[in-house]
Amino acid sequence: MAARFPEGNQVQLRPRKGHDMKWSCDKHGEPIAFYCKKHGLPVCDRCAIKEHCQKPCELDDIEDVIFERRKKLDEKRPKIQELQKQMKAVNLKIKTALAFSDTNLQTINNNIQASYHNEIKSVKEKEDRMIRVINEEADEEIRLVNEKREKRIKDCHIEIEKEQKIIKDKEAKLLSDAKTITKIVSKKIKDLTIKSQHVINTIKNIESNITRINQHDETLVNEAPQVLASIDENLSLNVHQNVSDCLDRIESEVERVKFVEGEAGGEYYSRIDGYIGKWELARSIHIPSVVNKPCVCSLFSEDEICVQDRGNNDMYVTNINTQHTEKVIDEGVLITSCAPIDSNVIVCGKDSDDCMGDRLDGCITLYDRQWKVIRDITIPRNEDGLSVYVYVDVDRDGMIIAAQDDQSNIYVINPANDKIVNTITMQGKEVWDGIQALSSGDIVVTTDDNEYTVISRSGEEKAVIHCDEWGLSECRVDKLTDTLYIAYWDRERNTYAVDQVSRDGIIQARRIMEYVESDRHSFISPCLVTPSGNLVGCDGDKLHLYKKTFVL
Repeated sequence: MAARFPEGNQVQLRPRKGHDMKWSCDKHGEPIAFYCKKHGLPVCDRCAIKEHCQKPCELDDIEDVIFERRKKLDEKRPKIQELQKQMKAVNLKIKTALAFSDTNLQTINNNIQASYHNEIKSVKEKEDRMIRVINEEADEEIRLVNEKREKRIKDCHIEIEKEQKIIKDKEAKLLSDAKTITKIVSKKIKDLTIKSQHVINTIKNIESNITRINQHDETLVNEAPQVLASIDENLSLNVHQNVSDCLDRIESEVERVKFVEGEAGGEYYSRIDGYIGKWELARSIHIPSVVNKPCVCSLFSEDEICVQDRGNNDMYVTNINTQHTEKVIDEGVLITSCAPIDSNVIVCGKDSDDCMGDRLDGCITLYDRQWKVIRDITIPRNEDGLSVYVYVDVDRDGMIIAAQDDQSNIYVINPANDKIVNTITMQGKEVWDGIQALSSGDIVVTTDDNEYTVISRSGEEKAVIHCDEWGLSECRVDKLTDTLYIAYWDRERNTYAVDQVSRDGIIQARRIMEYVESDRHSFISPCLVTPSGNLVGCDGDKLHLYKKTFVL
């Protein structure tokens, strides 16, 4: 670097050797010799003597300045080359992620189409069988039976067309859901591609500028600071890592997406699920004031929810589509739980204050869909005292599972003959406040305040689910995915909330629903899961229906 000028007006100048004489001072026409750091200007000897010889001007040899700035630009080349290498890797990863997403989602589409193709085929075979039976019966009579046959065939076609339309509508809905997810993924990857390409173009621009300013010393000195600043700014953005992280998240979310299907309450359901997503309020249904202290008990169809008045224990049913509420039981009996066995029969667990002997009578009741009593089912009594609670659910095989509170035995009952086909005994734990059947065959048992234990059919403990933040919690299970939804009192926020938890006890999402307790709400209501995968919460005044959407 050139030394500073001594104080005073005299400056000793030395001749330049090998200097580019084409670069000269616009004012004096003499070769550029120095660079003034204070003013950021290249100057000739005369400018240096006349205008820049006094402090605080500090002059550097122009050749040193050129050398130093060229050196700094050269030092940036490895970083630029490394960034180019990283962006090439990101572009490759983008293509891989897009191919993976397309393949996985196409597989889902194929699964959906294959599943519904078989159903339509089965329904068509059913139609053929019915027509054959009708024709055989028609052969027994001539005119009358022929007339009857034609009418029945017509009715059969109408029935089959209705069934096929329902199936095709369901298939179209699922394919539409899959298409929506595909669009979301494609848009996200397209946005990342644009972002990545912008960085690549910027890098090319910088390289072009470096090549251009290196051709002339004057351009190099004047524009190098701006080019260096642009390089540093783009290097600091770390775009390649951000894009890579986004792609990893996309792959992770797409991998969760599944086509799930199964039976619930004796009916077949299917949907696109498995992902975490985002829950959004679809609508709210007001609970009539005639229900003084409403508490959601359970649901026995996609749209019908049991709501009990804990003031007098009357049972109501609210249809979340029509928003109509109707009283169905006026017995003053506390129903602890209920579940559909099939499209015709519902099983309810109850409490009883007058149980005697070694059997529990009247604690399990079968109802038809008009809520008329079919019959009671009896199970062994396992403790002294008059007051007992019995909890029920229906497993994947259509069997009733039932348990008495404060006991370790869970009974598996065949609803066809009311016989106990299996007794499951938990080791070291007792039923606290309810049981839920999983599609895997396992059972979720409430074993303590805010504690849920997953057990196998042999009574083996497989997982214990607990969170210190849960207060006064209630658990319900999605019968198709085995996802648990825990409704609880959030002490910190003074609200009710719902957490989404896997059957292994992993909390997948916090506070997917949250609402404030109403004046009528004296008991926490569970978050119900419809067979189609929607959630229904209750704040005491309203039922809130939530639907899940796929997000990235």
